[in-house]
Amino acid sequence: MKEICDHIRIRFDEMDRAREQSLGIARRIIRNSGDAIKAIHRGEWDQADALVAETGDMIRQVNELLSDLPDIYYSGYVGNAQTEYAEVCILRAVLRETDIPTPHELRIDNAAYLNGVGDAIGELRRHVLDLIRKGRPEDGEKYLDAMDEFYTELMSFDYPDAITHGLRKKTDVARSLIERTRGDLTNALQVKDLKSAMAEFEQKMG
Repeated sequence: MKEICDHIRIRFDEMDRAREQSLGIARRIIRNSGDAIKAIHRGEWDQADALVAETGDMIRQVNELLSDLPDIYYSGYVGNAQTEYAEVCILRAVLRETDIPTPHELRIDNAAYLNGVGDAIGELRRHVLDLIRKGRPEDGEKYLDAMDEFYTELMSFDYPDAITHGLRKKTDVARSLIERTRGDLTNALQVKDLKSAMAEFEQKMG
């Protein structure tokens, strides 16, 4: 029995080291992804690209580190980090009008990817609000369309949480964000049209 337990202990030690190392990397993935999103909203594309590239390398590191440790890989924190990475990659693609990357291209799980799509809807709302504040609400309509498309696709995944990892709740939140964004955008467009009409009227009267 001692020999058996010694072998188990060796394996557990290996698992523990891999867990601690991958947990640290996962935290950096989340931090980098957040910093990249901030850079994107500021229009600092070079910094955002560098952060995304660095984060992609860390995703690969975690995958390699836990390739034969599925119990740790699927314990939760890896999926959370992958979701953050998916969010920034999808947001970057939409704002740059490039092809949206696939889960395979990002080297992440499908459930994490879909949750990243849900989170990207919130960041697109933030971008639309920035456009409204800049007096360019008409530029926000295509992003609202993207939000609608994402939501429609997410709604088609009617599976248990054990498979989608909380996607249903995130989809419900996305629906609320989209409706609020639609209202904000509609109001902003109406105000802009009214101001234009008043300016035109004043010019004619003047």
